Amino acid sequence: MSTKITGVYRFAQNVLRPIMTPWVKIDAQGTENIPENGPYLLIVNHLSAVDPLSLCWFYMKRKTKIRFLAKKSMFSVPVMGTIFAGMGLIPVDREVNPAQSLEAATEALKDGDIVAIWPEGTFTQDPDQWPMSFKTGAARLALDTGVSVVPIAQWGAQFVKGPYSSKIDFRPGRTIRYQIMPPVDLSDLMSDQGADNHEAVKEATSRMHTALTKGVAQLRGLEPPTRMWQAKTKAGPWWEKEGKKLEEKKAKKAGK
Repeated sequence: MSTKITGVYRFAQNVLRPIMTPWVKIDAQGTENIPENGPYLLIVNHLSAVDPLSLCWFYMKRKTKIRFLAKKSMFSVPVMGTIFAGMGLIPVDREVNPAQSLEAATEALKDGDIVAIWPEGTFTQDPDQWPMSFKTGAARLALDTGVSVVPIAQWGAQFVKGPYSSKIDFRPGRTIRYQIMPPVDLSDLMSDQGADNHEAVKEATSRMHTALTKGVAQLRGLEPPTRMWQAKTKAGPWWEKEGKKLEEKKAKKAGK
């Protein structure tokens, strides 16, 4: 499939242009790390519901089509669902068979497409908004297809729309910053086993997380945490520093 913008994708671009142009300014550094052609996999840290929109708009301005995973329920929305399907977005049905979305993404990459994925699976739960633990889908896609993995670290989308807020900041000139990192080197992890090599999947996931976290650190001008926030256990550096204090306060209050 061609990565050129045509058909419904071009229609969506024309619809978005008068909205996005005055509203969102994307400040992208490291664009030299973007491959000239697909296929390749984009991995992005997840801060806000506007993440896919801003990334799509960034690539639209580059006259390039990308495909990304979207909740299956979005495809049932009148008009918008038709547009999503026409743009080639990949539906994700988490309740029935989420693995089907990875199969569809694999086929898209094999067809030469550019696919974007947010490896955290949902908005980061890290209280300081660092990338939290990744699911393994991105690593499995990379190992099964052999495509390049390009990390796009971002910062600022959460100020346009908070991750769990219904409010959107529509003031013009909202800035979202991208730090596009060099492709993650997974060459030593590639084998005929692909994603069946569980140790390779684990290591690839770790390298991807390290690359994105490094990019976020560059954008924020801060040192990254030495440990990541674990989505399942809600354990991480913030908890060790602040969470225990909260538990102690609760215990004292309960003892009164």
